[in-house]
Amino acid sequence: MADIYFYTILAVGFIIWLWWSSKNKSKWGINLTRVTCPVCQTKQPMIRMPGSAEQALWGGTTCPKCGAKLDKYGNIIS
Repeated sequence: MADIYFYTILAVGFIIWLWWSSKNKSKWGINLTRVTCPVCQTKQPMIRMPGSAEQALWGGTTCPKCGAKLDKYGNIIS
């Protein structure tokens, strides 16, 4: 019975942490909205094709029009 409470508290804590990470736009968060390239104002496709291992791991894309590398929130990666 104590295991159920432990796993419930663990799951709720994980959901709160994931919500906080997404709200603060950390690399651990989740972005479900479509992003726009800040350079050329092109909307990025919903299904992304990562151009690097970093983009595959943390999310992000490369703009097909101008070639800017973007994170999952639409910010330019230097």
